[in-house]
Amino acid sequence: MEQKLDFLSELGNIGASYATTALSKMLNDARLRLTVPQSRILSFAEAASFIADPEEIVVCVYMRLMESFQADMALIFPIESALALAVYLTSEKTDQLTELGQSALLEVGNIVLSSYLTALSMLSGAKLNPTVPAIAVDMNGAIWESILADAGITDCVTVLDTHFFTDKMELSGHLFFMPDHDIYEIMSPKVSGLLLEENK
Repeated sequence: MEQKLDFLSELGNIGASYATTALSKMLNDARLRLTVPQSRILSFAEAASFIADPEEIVVCVYMRLMESFQADMALIFPIESALALAVYLTSEKTDQLTELGQSALLEVGNIVLSSYLTALSMLSGAKLNPTVPAIAVDMNGAIWESILADAGITDCVTVLDTHFFTDKMELSGHLFFMPDHDIYEIMSPKVSGLLLEENK
């Protein structure tokens, strides 16, 4: 378990670095930062109840991975954080999540998820082929029942805390990584070698 958490911590840090660079370029805002202060490995049941109550409205950007292994990834924000980020991205004066706001959040979600995929590919050497990302706005429970429950999870779910910072805002979400199989076993020779090299 400790080795898995080390791997997740490294994945989180590298993915956040890639995402910060890409988002800063897209927004022309060098002050934007994304950090991952904590990584967790939870059971599917624990992960499903991780974001407050089932009736809380959330925004979810998700994609599925193919090729070397299959997995689902989702970036989930509480509606308040999603709206604050959408307003920041679009400069719209609104207290509702508009179509333009959803489009902006989808692009941010795509950048963040793709950044973690780049980090995962770099750490593991695996070939990753994601589907086109999609966005959903619904109750937390409905998101898990209609989208994420179809991921075929039989083991554990990785949860990476995801914090966005600028001079004007600070908001948080969670990134969920849900492999169909234990990718840590599949990747263990490659990952173990990288971690040993870093600890020398």
